[in-house]
Amino acid sequence: MEVEPNNTFDQTEPITMESWWCGTFLGDGALGDPEFLNFTTAESGWLSVAVEASARGSEADAQFIFYTDQDSILVYDSVASTDPQIVIPTDTIGTFNVAVAETGYLTGDAYTWALMASLVKPPVTWTFDETDGADGTLDNDDYTRANEFPLGGTVFGKIQKTADKDWFHVSVPDGMQAVDFTVEAFGSGSPADIQLKIYDAASHTLKKSCYHGTVDYDLDPDCELKVSAAIDYDIQVSDEFDVGSTFSWYTLAIVGVPAD
Repeated sequence: MEVEPNNTFDQTEPITMESWWCGTFLGDGALGDPEFLNFTTAESGWLSVAVEASARGSEADAQFIFYTDQDSILVYDSVASTDPQIVIPTDTIGTFNVAVAETGYLTGDAYTWALMASLVKPPVTWTFDETDGADGTLDNDDYTRANEFPLGGTVFGKIQKTADKDWFHVSVPDGMQAVDFTVEAFGSGSPADIQLKIYDAASHTLKKSCYHGTVDYDLDPDCELKVSAAIDYDIQVSDEFDVGSTFSWYTLAIVGVPAD
């Protein structure tokens, strides 16, 4: 259980990982009753931070800010739920911070919440990483510096800052009837809301914009382009609302569909 007071940064409460930490939004302040928590990891890897409120019958509409000394992100829901969760990779061993709050600043005995931070297995697989300049190499923030994308591959990338754009170039050979473009991000716990813009590389004309999947609540683009001959595409990957952070990851798979 939480221990009050913990509603300012200076009152941040340390919690343990791998167990549910429960509390209630109480008080009558203008900002409700924010709960400042932190936890320390013992190893690097993939990290899950989940808050349950609605799923436990609470009236609270919970959200949280996940932050470190270098970056932060607001998380306010997850797939088909108002309960927020993120699943992110981290190579950092250290302390992470979470500020949990009721979205409408509502308080009372009915506004309960529970939070758990845990290490988890990677929710996705990929065949190569984007070249984004973080390691001193040339970035891929413009189509003239697009990363080469092997057809049939899957890239792991990040929308690392506000208005970040990642570009990729793929060559589609003869003998294909379609090309599938599939993103995995929000559906596997990323805070990113990815959109794709697919251009004819020769004329740089927009061929298709993809914002969502094929089922309700699926924010991850999944689209197809019909082809009748060899063609090259430039693909722009970005956040639909131009929000970025070092936590905002995605994978993109591009697969050719052979002609019958």
